[in-house]
Amino acid sequence: MKIKDCILIEAFKCKEDESIIEVAKKLRKITLRHIFVVDNKEFPTGIISVVDMNNRVIAEGKNPKDLKAKDIMSRPIEVYDINETVEEAYKKMAEKKRVMGAVVKDSKMIGIVTIHQLLKGMEKKNE
Repeated sequence: MKIKDCILIEAFKCKEDESIIEVAKKLRKITLRHIFVVDNKEFPTGIISVVDMNNRVIAEGKNPKDLKAKDIMSRPIEVYDINETVEEAYKKMAEKKRVMGAVVKDSKMIGIVTIHQLLKGMEKKNE
């Protein structure tokens, strides 16, 4: 079974050059507490969480008007190809102690896969 057979979460993303203020506004509108950062070709290059906003902007007294997403994003991140097997993806995710990751098709981010969905995929395969 491959990642493409799993249910993916809609990709929630921003551009590397997007202002931190705009990123914060996007984060405020959703229940997810993080946003993936993509380059101009839509490839995921990093991730920003609300904790990153607090620790890398507010706590350091930086002016958010002067910062872009690429300035505070966590990187590198794990990226999973849509045709990767659920077992391969699960192993990588577990080794890195992650619970989700960016999924790409033709080097463009198309969604997010969770470790829960990968486990479900492995269960289906074993039935």
